[in-house]
Amino acid sequence: MTENVGGASRYLDTEGVYSRVAERLGRAETWSLSHHDAGLGNETLFLGWGSRRFVLRRPPLSETTEESHDVRREYRVLSALDWTDVPTPRPVLSCDDKSVAGAPFTVQQRVSGDVLRHGEPVEYATPGYRETVAEELVDTLAAIHAVDLDDVELSDLGYPDRSSRIETWRERFDCYRAETDREVPGADAVADWLAANIPPSGDRTLIHGDYTLGNVAFSRSTPPELMGVLDWERAGAGDPLVDLGRLTAFWFEDESERAGLPTTVVPGFTTREGFPSRSALVDRYESVTGRAFTDDRFYRALAVYEQAAVCEGYYRRHLRGESDRPAFAALADAVPALLERAERIIEGERR
Repeated sequence: MTENVGGASRYLDTEGVYSRVAERLGRAETWSLSHHDAGLGNETLFLGWGSRRFVLRRPPLSETTEESHDVRREYRVLSALDWTDVPTPRPVLSCDDKSVAGAPFTVQQRVSGDVLRHGEPVEYATPGYRETVAEELVDTLAAIHAVDLDDVELSDLGYPDRSSRIETWRERFDCYRAETDREVPGADAVADWLAANIPPSGDRTLIHGDYTLGNVAFSRSTPPELMGVLDWERAGAGDPLVDLGRLTAFWFEDESERAGLPTTVVPGFTTREGFPSRSALVDRYESVTGRAFTDDRFYRALAVYEQAAVCEGYYRRHLRGESDRPAFAALADAVPALLERAERIIEGERR
């Protein structure tokens, strides 16, 4: 056995990881485990097993809100969707023994393709291909929302209602403020507006919970093809417009909309010529699903408010010395920028 663990050994029992994976996949003559720094949530490591490629996922060591980083929940969803038309990574194993990785961890196949987090491949840079990217995103979201919850045995996969979500994030902001003495202007005002403007209940479907360009992988070749939907730890059975609100909230039409937001938070290249408007995304979703995107200001503002709370939690970890990731330090200005964007949406920023 040849091992190359890179920076992973600081918190992983690498021999334990090898043993657990070998039980499922058989022994490997060579294997490797290396940390992947992209993204802000769960720890992600690339696992090489001979010629095969996998991803190991585990919650951050210092994270106190386990429900936001529930890799076992993600594993259950991936297992349920494995034989549906929704493109997802194939689940390989789930380990509850915290002694191996400091927390429960899962292994899934690595999707062939690239996440368009920081930009698009040069091959995509035509109006036709940019429109294809948008169509693939919307059509895949519609496919997620069309999954029969009973058929895949996910009807009991709870998801907080909108009122509970707003109060949970408000409480998080209060907790972070108490721990860091950092005031974040706009947090209370946005929460108050959201709480006063919750729309009537609608459909209940499978939802991803964090559906953006940063959580899908596209083919490296053209025409663009969506190869896999990633990061299902916030999935549940709930209001599908939460997903559409998140997709459109972070689909920017001009640079002013993403002022102060680094690409570590959300991709910003949809401002380039040829990408369709938010209204075009909504029109396609409504056409495919027959579902109307009513109360769009609420859903988009909710998505941005939630992202602000999540990022404030990451910044708190930086302030408390619980993480040395440069991306967390850069969130000092991103959280106020997100709340300002939520306020602009509330005030009537065009869809």
